[in-house]
This record gives sequence, structure tokens and C-alpha cells, in this order.
Amino acid sequence: MATALLLGYVLVCHLANRKRAAALAKAYKCEPIVQWPLKDKFFGLDYWWAIKKAADRHQLLDWLREQYDKYGMTYFTRIHITDIISTCDPENLKYMHTTGFANFAIDRRRQLAFLPLFGRHSVLLANGHEWEQKRSMLRPSFSREQYENTPLYETHVGRLIGRIKQSDCKVNLAPLFLCLTVDITSEVMFGKTIGLLEKDDANLLQNMTNSAEGGHASWLLAWLTKFVAQPLYFDSVKKVRDFMKQTILQEAILHRGALNKSLAENVPRDASATSSASSRAIYLETVAKATDDKEVMLDDLTTILFAGRDTTSALLTNLFFLFSRNPDTWQKLHCEVIEVLRPSHTPTHRQLKAMTYLQSCLKEALRLHPVIPINTRMAVKDTSLPRGGGADGKSPVFVAAGTHVTFHVTALHRRKDLWGDDADTFKPERWSDVHSTWKYQPFGMGPRNCPGQHLSLAEAAYVTARICQEFPEIRALEDKPWKELLAVTCVSASGAQVELVSRL
Repeated sequence: MATALLLGYVLVCHLANRKRAAALAKAYKCEPIVQWPLKDKFFGLDYWWAIKKAADRHQLLDWLREQYDKYGMTYFTRIHITDIISTCDPENLKYMHTTGFANFAIDRRRQLAFLPLFGRHSVLLANGHEWEQKRSMLRPSFSREQYENTPLYETHVGRLIGRIKQSDCKVNLAPLFLCLTVDITSEVMFGKTIGLLEKDDANLLQNMTNSAEGGHASWLLAWLTKFVAQPLYFDSVKKVRDFMKQTILQEAILHRGALNKSLAENVPRDASATSSASSRAIYLETVAKATDDKEVMLDDLTTILFAGRDTTSALLTNLFFLFSRNPDTWQKLHCEVIEVLRPSHTPTHRQLKAMTYLQSCLKEALRLHPVIPINTRMAVKDTSLPRGGGADGKSPVFVAAGTHVTFHVTALHRRKDLWGDDADTFKPERWSDVHSTWKYQPFGMGPRNCPGQHLSLAEAAYVTARICQEFPEIRALEDKPWKELLAVTCVSASGAQVELVSRL
């Protein structure tokens, strides 16, 4: 009897929800959305399996683009009982990032995948008030003062150039860029550098890489991640977080202790600074002021280290992969760099911004290979998207609460109807007459855009200009076609294997 009543209650609720959804869809003037041809319409295992096979071939992004060619720029599918709307329509992204921002949140699937690495207090996994609070804590650390601090960059870039020369200028730049960005990010955010370019700690670097790749592999498993053993992922995460506990977290605890002591002795807060001699904002100190919860501190500090490391290193690796296959572009850039700087001068931020071709190269690399090529949001209430319905895909579509909306930036950035027939070609010159709109979203848009984008671009510009200043020629050491390696970010699977020719 109780079971029958329960089933009856569930059925009534289901019918009521369907009636409400139909009324809302009518009010929003929604039209039916194209359906991906699922054979398994309940679990969506055929769509999930197709994604997994493409990812195993390092061709997931190409496979996703093919689906848009077949089914339009917005279509419906399922993965493990979750409804999915997949889109690369700029109007849908615009709505989700602006007018409809409050209707969407970070989805549970992403939280489940990256929780072991970033922790449940991570700004990347947070929603609502917690996210707003953590986002506001980050802002001072990404100020103009921070990203214009070129002398800080030079210390580390000098070491990078030294490492390149030690290898006879024949090198895979990818691991060096990872070391560089760990060093710069840790000095900017923690007040002292981890120093991987000097220590050459291969174990820490590999554990960080395994952790990032393991998070993405867990995301691909979707809800199966709860049941599939992932020993390498969890072991690497433990080692990375242990390293953070023993080093960076201890600095935060010391700073918190100094703050507590000063409060007890009624000493003004400004007089209690212990870890930074300069006046610039140090994120570690901001975190220590906000909480004495060690787990919260650890989550916040680990998250920002990976965000700073992976975003900029991926941009640089992908850019130099492209340079190695386009030596004429490198020559043109070298001429601009030498004209502005001459061989012996280090660049200022203003000079970097004035190098229009350098800026175009960065934009074009981010267009072809955006470092965050896939992102997702979950509808927290019944809502709609402005495009994707009807035969032409230009009418609104209904989005039920709980639906995941997946948006693919690589597909958006390579749409030939938006970028021209040469959309798959590396062509920095296109930016002389292209203005950034919603069709270009390398760092996201709206309230949840990447807060460190100016720092990342400034860092990448400085590194590129200095290497170009030092090495007039670049050659590829291998000529394999692009294959993706997806982790926290997307990077060339073969890295950037180059020969750099020193100036005389």
C-alpha cells in the first residue's frame, strides 16, 4: 500500500512538472530542439561512449565540432540519466553569462570530478554566496599593479632562457612553461616562489600534471566516477596537497598567527604584515585574514596555484606549437620586438601592449586553441535559451531545471560562418580588423569570467617577447598534426618541441 501511494505521488509530481514546463515553454515561445540520435534514450550510453572513444584518440574537440555540423549549433542529448543541451551559439552563451546568469550554476558533475584536487571550498566549484565571497577575495591579487610588474616576470624568464640554452636550444618547452608559471604564480599569489626552474622537481611537476589530467578523466566518466578506481589520480592529488600543506599552507598559518597575536595585543593590522615587504596584495595573506580553517586555506591556495599554472602554460605551449609550424610569423614578430625593444632592453607593460602583432598572435592562439575549450552549467530553475529551437535553430528552447548546458568554445571559435573560410588557419593578421564580440570567448564572459586573464595575457606576452628577442629563429623538431591533451586546460599533446636559434 505504501509503495503504491509513493508511486502515485511520484507520478502526480511528474505530471504536474510536465504541465508547468509546457506552460513555461509556451510563455517563452519555445520550439522543439534537435535530438542527437540516441539509441539508449534513458542512460545515453551511446553518446557517452562516443565521447570517450574520441577523447581516447585525443580528438574530442574535433568530434564535437562534427556533431554541430550534423545536428546544428544547439542540440539535445543525455549522459547517465542527465539531460544535456550542447551548444556553440554565441547568443546562448551571451544569455547564460548576462541576463540569465542567475538561472545557472556550476554543475555537480564538475564538482564531483575535481573535488579531490581542489576541495569543496574551491572558488572554481563554488556557487551562490560562497562563490561571490571568494571571487571578491581574488580581485586585489589581479590588480593592474600585479600584471604590470614586469621586473617580477624577468627574474623567472631569465631562468627559463638559461634552461633553454642549457639544452642546446633544442627543447620541449611545455614542461619548462609549467615550471615557469608555477614559479610566477607562487610569487605573485603567495609572496614567495616555489622555484621549480631552479629545483627541477620532476616529481612535483608530474604529480601536478597527473592530478590535472585525472580530474578531466574523472569528468569524462561522469557519474561512473563514483564506481571506477582511479589510483593514479588520487595518489597524485594526495602528494600535491601534502606538498601544499607542508609548504604554502604553513606560510598562511604563520600569517594568521601573527594577525591573531596583533589583535590580542591591540596592534593595528597593517603593522602585523609578516610575509610581504611590498604594498601589493598577496592572496595568501588575504586567505589567512579571512579564515583560520586550514582546509579552507588549503583549498583556496591549491586552486589558485593550478589556475595560474595551467592557464598560462597552456597558452604559451599552444602558441609556440603554432610558431614552430609558422616560422614566417615568428620572423615578423621578431622584427616588431626588435623595433620596439632593441636586443638589450627588457619590455615594459606599456611596450608589450603597443606590440600589436604580438597581441594578435596571442589572440589568434586563443582562438584556435582556447585553453578552456569546454565548459558546463546546470540550470537551477526552469528557464530557456534564446537559440536552438525550430527547424532553423533560431527560436528559443526550453531548459528544465537540472539540465546541463555544455558549451564548446573551440567549436564557436572555428565556425566558418562567423570567422570565414580560413577559420582553421593560424592567421594573426585577421585581428587587424576583427573586434572581440560574443563569438570570441577565450576566458569566458560575464561574472564568472577568468579573473586572472589580464595577468595571464601580460605574463604570456612578456615571455613571448623575451624569447623572441633572444632567439630570432624557431624550427619544429617534429611535424605531427595537432592532438589535444585535456586536463584542467587544453594543451598540445606533443607539447612544443622546438629548436630556437640564438642571436649572434
